[in-house]
Formats: sequence, structure tokens, C-alpha cells
Amino acid sequence: METLTLNIQGMTCDGCASKVQQALQKVDGVSMVEVSLEQGKAFVTYDARSTNLEDLYAAVDDAGFDAGY
Repeated sequence: METLTLNIQGMTCDGCASKVQQALQKVDGVSMVEVSLEQGKAFVTYDARSTNLEDLYAAVDDAGFDAGY
């Protein structure tokens, strides 16, 4: 299992954080997601054999936000 911290840009409310969390949880191989609106970060634990960084970034992008390291 890998752990990654993504900087999430564009979150302005708890609903935004929830949307990011739900999007990341739907990615195959993701086992844990914690999103902090205050820090503007998402903490993701995932199986690198099942998914990759591009999939995680795409999920955040599809939810309407920007992700980076």
C-alpha cells in the first residue's frame, strides 16, 4: 500500500471536501481517503498494483478540482 498527500485547489466548503473524498473512494485500489478542507489536502492510501497517480488526479479533476503534490 502506498500513501500519498494531494494538494487540492478549489475547495471552499465541506461539500467540496465531501465531493473530493467520494470521487477518490470510487477509484479501484483506494482503501482510505481523508480530506482536510482547512489544509486543502487529501490523504490517500491505495494499492499501486490497482491504480496509479494519473487515476487519482483524474478522479479529482472529474470532481471539478485540481490536485497536485
